Amino acid sequence: MFNKIKDKANKTIEKSKEATDASIKYGKKIIRKKAIESIRDKLDFAQKKESDFTKEEMRKMIAREEKKIIKSLGLRGGLTTILAMFGIANF
Repeated sequence: MFNKIKDKANKTIEKSKEATDASIKYGKKIIRKKAIESIRDKLDFAQKKESDFTKEEMRKMIAREEKKIIKSLGLRGGLTTILAMFGIANF
């Protein structure tokens, strides 16, 4: 009987790990899309084309933009948490 419970617990843990991995991939995908969109906007503003840059340069720009987005999410998340502590809704 103990083995059955142990097996079920292990299966549940594995499923939760799979769900966590899937949500992390989904989050990274969204951040990547936002970074690419932001880079395209910046290139349009600078009147440049994607073809003006090498693949490596574009990858570096996207990586920097992803870091900026992640950093801003961290600040926003912290602010939301503080406001929630005081009962203030953040829109």
